[in-house]
Amino acid sequence: MFGMTKKQFLKKSKNCLKDTGIQLLLIREIFSKESTGKLDFDNDYHKLDKIRKNMENIFFKFEGLKPPSKCKSLQREILNTLIILQEVIVVNSEYIMLSKDGFTEESQEKFKKSIDDLENFRNKFRELSQKIDLYLRR
Repeated sequence: MFGMTKKQFLKKSKNCLKDTGIQLLLIREIFSKESTGKLDFDNDYHKLDKIRKNMENIFFKFEGLKPPSKCKSLQREILNTLIILQEVIVVNSEYIMLSKDGFTEESQEKFKKSIDDLENFRNKFRELSQKIDLYLRR
């Protein structure tokens, strides 16, 4: 049986990033609520947990791909970027739980870290999207 072609892998990569982009929008919606102080602790925590599970599914589905050898580094790069987003989700979940329990100083540190990490993810995500679009045009 033959492995994937480069074009097939790039299309799957594009779909992975598209699915991740949807999750990113959901995360940003929660972050927006947090910034304005309109946080519903239980509801938003459960939303983040669903997003975390979706991201795990996206991650494992993409990790299971067998790309051509010349695309292995791109696969690792995408997986590393997905891990950053998963960490953002976990840190933000910790922020919600700490806020709910009244630990404001510690929770604010978690919130700032999640915002910074999310910005780092967005930069890497944008670069990957542009790189994959460029490869697909060739």
